[in-house]
Amino acid sequence: MKNSKKIMIALLAVGLLSACGTKEENPVTEPVEQQEIKIDVADEAEQYKSLVMGQMDSFTADTELLATYVKEGKLEEAQKLYPLVTMYYERMQPLASNFQELDVKINSEVEEGKEAEASGFQSLAHGLFVEKKTAGYEGVTDELVENVKALQSELPTMDVSENNVLASAITMFNTMATNRLSAQSISNNEVYAVKAQTEAAEDLLEIFIPRVSTESAETTSEALKELNEIVAYYEIGKEDYVNYSFFTAKQKEELKTGVQRVGSALQEMNDSLK
Repeated sequence: MKNSKKIMIALLAVGLLSACGTKEENPVTEPVEQQEIKIDVADEAEQYKSLVMGQMDSFTADTELLATYVKEGKLEEAQKLYPLVTMYYERMQPLASNFQELDVKINSEVEEGKEAEASGFQSLAHGLFVEKKTAGYEGVTDELVENVKALQSELPTMDVSENNVLASAITMFNTMATNRLSAQSISNNEVYAVKAQTEAAEDLLEIFIPRVSTESAETTSEALKELNEIVAYYEIGKEDYVNYSFFTAKQKEELKTGVQRVGSALQEMNDSLK
């Protein structure tokens, strides 16, 4: 998905007859034509893909550890590790449109009454946090590990040239603000997700700084700083955060507003791309 800016090009053709006693005709105006100029951000997408690839060894290893906890019936250990493992995947969301088939397998939604049809993280979350058990979810973790490894294998040759990862990040933050922070959650690990997506936005800011206006970059930097301060307030240990279910309505609104500000700032960056 490439970012585009439209410019208007007016084509005016005026036919004039030579002044040899001939009658001058009225000017003929051609229809206004729109021409779309696409801004190439393929290099930036490739840079972001390289950053994501750098976390894949840890992502795979921690997913395997999560599967081990499930198979050994270690519910508390699995519950604690689960949100940390999902943070890797949250950072990958600006690239999700490039691996849609695997995305469905790794993180499909759990529909009420159709829990058995879900797969990946959401299915496992249902077991760990709703049913509060590991038994019966061994196969889910095996498939999750298999699909994460498949993603790791496909990433190096994945063509991301058509993906404006900056615009994709805007969608990611908008979804977080309008959907995930407002809907009932299975695992209530939204603060972990916000933290991971904030880290993704920080990487994108660094990548895109040469291509955007100074003003929009400064706005984004400030918005990210404010959101990090909000998230830091709920940190209760190294990479451990307060369960989102304990948030008051006021606290939820504060977090949501911080996420929205980052999304708006990223939009300003995207609009200023050159």
